Amino acid sequence: MGNQFNITGRSHYEASRQSRIFNKGRLCVKEDCVVTLSKYNPSDKCYLHAPKQAGRVRGHKDPTKEK
Repeated sequence: MGNQFNITGRSHYEASRQSRIFNKGRLCVKEDCVVTLSKYNPSDKCYLHAPKQAGRVRGHKDPTKEK
């Protein structure tokens, strides 16, 4: 017959808090840019005009500072 597995779990996970929502219909503040910003974007600039940011690195070890 073969092995049978019974997998159980939740079919729907609810968020612990609601996402922050900003005004609808906002435009990028950069001159000549007509991009409409997402209601979830806290910035006043679109992705192309916002300052570049590096992602959060956790547990990074600097190779120049070895023991």
